Amino acid sequence: MRTSRPYSISSPPNQAGYYDLTVQRVPDGFVSSHLIEEVRAGDVLECSGPAGEFVYNPIFHFPTQVLIAGGSGVTPFLSMIRESLECGLDRTLVLICGNRNLAGAIRHQEFAGLAERFANFRYVPVLEKPRKGWQGRTGFITGELVREVLGDLSDKTFYICGPQAMYDFCLPQLEALGIPRKRLRKEMYGLPARIWADPGWPREVKRHAVFTVKVRGVKSFEARACEPLLASLERNGVAVRSLCRCGECSMCRVRLLAGRVFQPAGAKLRKSDRQFGYLHSCAAFPLTDLEIEI
Repeated sequence: MRTSRPYSISSPPNQAGYYDLTVQRVPDGFVSSHLIEEVRAGDVLECSGPAGEFVYNPIFHFPTQVLIAGGSGVTPFLSMIRESLECGLDRTLVLICGNRNLAGAIRHQEFAGLAERFANFRYVPVLEKPRKGWQGRTGFITGELVREVLGDLSDKTFYICGPQAMYDFCLPQLEALGIPRKRLRKEMYGLPARIWADPGWPREVKRHAVFTVKVRGVKSFEARACEPLLASLERNGVAVRSLCRCGECSMCRVRLLAGRVFQPAGAKLRKSDRQFGYLHSCAAFPLTDLEIEI
C-alpha cells in the first residue's frame, strides 16, 4: 500500500540540515500510528518538496503577526516563531493557542520559555477545560478575548490554523472586529474527523455503511462511507497523485461516472470540475455505489 500525508514543517527555514515534523496521533489513522509506532531511525521515507503559501510575506503582511492556533494547528507556527527569534528578525509575534486542557497543549513549555526570553514574543494559552488551579485564560478564542489581548488591531496580520470547527467559530468573531479578510491568513488543516456529524451529511446514510467502488479499467473494491475516497483507493492498492489532502489543491481529482458522494464545504472544486464531473477524492465520501475514472 502506498499513501501520503501533508505535515507542517516545524523547523525554521534557516535550518537546512533536516525537517522537523510534529505528528499527532489520529484515532483510526493508519499514517500517524505508523509513524509513531513503527518508524525507526534509519528508515527511509519518500517525500515531496515543501509547498504551500501559509508564510509571512514582508511585502503584504504587517511585521506584527498574530498566530491563532487550535490543537495541532500550532505546528506551522513553530517554524515561524523559531525563525523570527533565532534569526533576530524585526517582527513581533503573539501566539494565541486554544486547547481542551494543558496535557494536549503541544510544546507548551517551549513557548512559555521563549516568551520569557524574548520581548517580541507573547504566548497566550487558552484552555477549554482546565484543571483546578489554572490561572490563565479559559473558554474559547473569542473576538472579545482577541481585542483584550491585542488592543489595537489595525497594524497586525492574523494567521489561523486549526480544525474546521475553529474556523467556523473564529473567523466570524474576527470579522466582527472589523478585520478585513485580506489580513486573515488561513492554513489548510484537513477535513473533520467525524464527517458524519457535518451539518450537510445525509442522515439516511449511516457512517458504517459500505459501498462498492468500481475504478473503470482497474478494479472494484468496498469502501466505507466515513472514509475519504482517496484513502479507500490507497488501501486497495490504487495509486492517485495527491498533495494537500484537504480538498484544495485538486491534484487527487478523479471523474465520477456514476453514484453520489458527500463533499464538505472545504472541498474547493473549480467550476470546470463541477461542469465535467470531477471531484477531489481526498474530500469525497461515498453515499452510494460508485463508478469512477482516474
